[in-house]
Formats: sequence, C-alpha cells, structure tokens
Amino acid sequence: MPKKQTPTKNKSSAKQVDGLKSNSRPLKITQKTRQRKLPDVWRLSIDALRIVWRGKGVLSGIILFFGLAYLIIVTGFSGGSNVSSIKQQFAGAFHGSFSQLYSGLGVYAVLLSSIGNSSSGTSISVAGFMVVVAILALIWAYRQILNGAPIRIRDAYYRGMYPLIPFLGVLLIISLELIPLTLGISLYTIAVYDHIAVNLFEKYVFGVISLGLASLSFYWLSSSLIALYIVTLPDMTPIKALKAAKPLVKARRLAVILRVLYLPLIILLVSIIIILPVIIVFPVAAQAIFMLLSLVFIVVANAYMYNLYRELIEDE
Repeated sequence: MPKKQTPTKNKSSAKQVDGLKSNSRPLKITQKTRQRKLPDVWRLSIDALRIVWRGKGVLSGIILFFGLAYLIIVTGFSGGSNVSSIKQQFAGAFHGSFSQLYSGLGVYAVLLSSIGNSSSGTSISVAGFMVVVAILALIWAYRQILNGAPIRIRDAYYRGMYPLIPFLGVLLIISLELIPLTLGISLYTIAVYDHIAVNLFEKYVFGVISLGLASLSFYWLSSSLIALYIVTLPDMTPIKALKAAKPLVKARRLAVILRVLYLPLIILLVSIIIILPVIIVFPVAAQAIFMLLSLVFIVVANAYMYNLYRELIEDE
C-alpha cells in the first residue's frame, strides 16, 4: 500500500521573512507568533553575544569607524574629561574608608554625563544623527550575519542607510510617546520639592498620577521600539511598521518592556564593575576605556534588541 501522505505544516516564519532572500514577502504574523512565550533575558543576552561573535570582524570595523568619526567630529581629540583632576576634587569632598569608592563613583557619574557633549562646537543633533547612522549600519549587518551573507564594512554604511528617513520617522513618534513619562516625572518632582504635596497621602496621589503617565509611555514604547527594527525592512513606512509591531507585542507588552528595561541596568552595572577599578587605580586610562566600552555596548545593546525583535516574529 502506498504510504499515506499527511499534509505538511508551512514552516515559513517571520524570522525568514526578515531575511534578504524573502524580502519581497509581507511580514507574516500569526496567532501562534503572538502567543509564544519570550525567552528570558539571560537567553536573549547569550544569543545577542553569539550574533556579535559571529560577525566580530565586520562589527568591529563598523563601530571603530563610527568611533573615529565621532571622536573627530563631536568629541575632538583634545576633548573629554580630565579624570585625574576630577578625582582629586572628589577626593577632597569625601573622607573615611570608602572615600576612594565614593570618589570613583563621582568620576563615573561625570563620565556618564559627558556622553554626547561636544568640545568641537558640534551640536548634539549631529552627534545623535551619527549614532542613528551607526545603528542602521549595525542592524543591516546583523541581518546579513544571521542570513549567512558575505558583508563588507562599507556596504553596511552604504546599503544600510536606505531606511534612514522611515527610521527617523519612528524615532520622532517615540519622542512624542515619551511626553507622558516626562510630564509624570516633572509633576512628581515639582509636587515634592515645591512642597505642593506635603503629607504622605498627597505624595501618594501624585505618585499614582505620575506612574499612570509613565505607564502610558511604556505601553506605547513596547511596540514602537520593535517598530524601529521592522521599519528597516524594504518597502516599509513608519506607519506600516508601527501597525505591524502592535500584534507582535499583543498580550506581551509587560514582558517586552521588562526585557528592554533590563538592558540599560545591566550595561550600567557592567560598566561600573569595569570602569570603577580603572578610575581608582589608573585614572589616566579611564577616559579611553570608557569610550571603548561605550562602543562595545552600542554593538551588544543593538544586537540584544535585534534578537528580541527576531524572537517576537519567530513562528515555530
């Protein structure tokens, strides 16, 4: 008897749709895609590091080119903080067993606040634009790496720039979505420090209002941040990308936001662990190491977010 053939399930996935060979097909989003549980932050982080390791050569070239351009145009070769002198200033303010630790943390805060500052007269908008260009180049490179396509550094900057205007459009929408969060923080700060909210109940009321405004921003951002990666696909507009992102995060907005919030927290922790001993022991090298770490974090953080986006569109 001939063997009975059973219908095979279509295994095509949105993950494949994201690849170059299938870029003419629409973004496929199924009910199973929406219900699949997301990996935890540990798994997302490990997979992101694997992406970076697979493309370490070209990714290093992309980010070093960006770092050199940023150094020339924005920071300036003579720019940056004098860590040794700043450390001495903090050392005079702290005393006791933990004075070195407090001084180091103070210097670290100064280094952190100096990100984006220009000593060459360049506006912060130029610095932001350069970061956007680097991110687009990295996203293009991640896509090629995961599809096994050969890539060159110059191709990442040439061919990766086609979604620049749509990408900026989504960024503009994200900036508008941050308004409730900004209002909530400002409202609570003014209420407490201007003594509008005096007793515990009044502070609680303002806190609830501020938290509600912040939650609204986080609700919007849970899909808009994913739209940043969808909009880099061919023939995609900001509105289409935002609409495509909404079903991806349906019933998983909290999970997405928690995985996004994890990223700056772990970056902050790792950078403190690495930079703090350098500030205390060898402050002359702290500025350079901080800049190199910042470049590494740009690559890893975007790989993490791109991996999160790929997990959201995966259809197993």
